[in-house]
Amino acid sequence: MKCLIITAGAQPSAELIAAHRKDADMVIGVDGAADTLIRYVLWPHMLVGDFDSADRADVERIEAAGAKLVRLSPKKNETDTEIAMNLALEAGADDIVILGALGLRLDHALGNLAMLIKAHRHGARCRIIDELHEITAAHGECELHGRVGQTVSLLPMAGDATVTATGLVYPLDGLVLRSDAARGISNIIAETPVRLFVSGGYVLVIKIS
Repeated sequence: MKCLIITAGAQPSAELIAAHRKDADMVIGVDGAADTLIRYVLWPHMLVGDFDSADRADVERIEAAGAKLVRLSPKKNETDTEIAMNLALEAGADDIVILGALGLRLDHALGNLAMLIKAHRHGARCRIIDELHEITAAHGECELHGRVGQTVSLLPMAGDATVTATGLVYPLDGLVLRSDAARGISNIIAETPVRLFVSGGYVLVIKIS
């Protein structure tokens, strides 16, 4: 099941939303993204948040359109976006796309990137996508699909990661990507699919559009 989550970072374009809305089984809006939903007349199945950054009239309009409202306390350990992901996983989503996760507050952006690992550990593919990037987490054996000539970066997260990869211009053979260095930046897809094997920590796979 595919779930589209729209959260309150940099506002995604209508084209980007449409590309991922068309095959989504569930749409979850998060707090301040209510204005994005109103602007594009996109009615979610669920609107989640403490609504500290959402216009009250927008929230009421979305609820009136049939969305389930999940009101959260402002005093909580998780971010609104993390709770939205938890709800998607509980609903059985195994393919999650998050739009609006980057571009404004850096602390929230880093927290959202960390959630890619959480989704992976729950057996779901999760991607954070904006106009320039598509980001996912990788661990173990996996395939990376993209365009020949496309720039791709591999950044370790949750500790150092040992990476073997074929199909890249600069192949990796048991290379240790350290969490205190930027060794995996700006590789290039030579053939697709790229085959990755990651051990130790996770890597963030960042494809540049």
